This record gives sequence, C-alpha cells and structure tokens, in this order.
Amino acid sequence: MPSLSHVPDHELILLINQEEEQAFTEIYNRYWEKMASYAVRLTKSEEEAADIVQEIFVSIWNRRITLVIKSTLGAYLIRSTRNLCLRYIERNIHTDNFLDKITEQAVDNSLNIEESISLKELQENIDLGIAKLPKKMREVYLLSRDEQLSYREIAEKLNIAEGTVKKQVSNALKIIADSLNGKLSATMMAIFLHLLK
Repeated sequence: MPSLSHVPDHELILLINQEEEQAFTEIYNRYWEKMASYAVRLTKSEEEAADIVQEIFVSIWNRRITLVIKSTLGAYLIRSTRNLCLRYIERNIHTDNFLDKITEQAVDNSLNIEESISLKELQENIDLGIAKLPKKMREVYLLSRDEQLSYREIAEKLNIAEGTVKKQVSNALKIIADSLNGKLSATMMAIFLHLLK
C-alpha cells in the first residue's frame, strides 16, 4: 500500500475498520507526539503520559472493526487523553506531594484535601462554562483545547488574525473561570486552573 501521509483522518478510520495496520500506524505517528505532550502537561509524568497514550491506541486497535468516531479524530484522541489523565489524577490525588506536583504550587502545602474529590463534577462544571461561551469564541477555544491546535493553526483554519485567536482563548478562560467562581473548593479550583493551562 502506498504512503498514507496525505489520507484524511476519516478515511484512515475506515481503513482501520478493515483492519489495515498501515492506517493504524499512520494515525499513531500523526497524533502520538501531540497526545503525549498534552498528557505530560496534565500528569507531570512522562512515564505515565506514555502509558496513557499507549492505552488509548491499544483500545483503538482492539475496537478497530466496530470503531466509530463522531467528532474529528484529533478531538476524540485529545478528549480520550484528558479523560485518562483525569482518572490518573483521581487515583493519585491523595498520594504524597501529588497535588503540589500537578498544580505547580497553586495550592498551599498546608491545605487539607477533601476525602473525596469529584473530578467528574469538575469536568461537568467546565463543560457548562464552555457552553456559555459565545459561538465564535467557543469554536476557537475548542480548537485550542480539544484539538490542541496552535494559535497559528487556528488562525489559518478560521481565516482570522493570530492575535484575535490568542485574545479569544484568553477571554474564554476568564469566562469559564468566572462561571466556576464559588462553585469549587480551593483544591478543585487549583486543579481546574492546571487543566486549562
């Protein structure tokens, strides 16, 4: 089979449905670095990030025949990465120095962490905040956070100035943070700020 480097993502998924290993390898090569980089940002662990990304690709191959992705492939993979990272954080939130590690000193060391922290509730609150964004701002924000596109890539995709993209993302983060004000504990707010960096 010839090189698949120029084949669109949705066609690669169809090839994976037909058990084409080369299509799977192309997706792996296309997205591994972006997913791993994002996972490192969230977990602060290169080893854990690699394991998380590996788990996602193993799952994709195991479901290759029945795999259906309704969003863009990039958004699906980043969302999957975020979900597994949140699961990792939830499992490790009570371990020594973990909170300090992921929040990068955003939380005071003397803070007493709640017995149970609902990261699912945190994600739901973030999603509600995103839903309140103006349409164009939400589109820019999701391209930045869900698909991990750079400001330049978003500007080119939407045919707008790079400065406009940066301002839209900054305003979106402020709106989301303001919408969460008073709803989250100090600990959860610190984790939220970490996740949106």
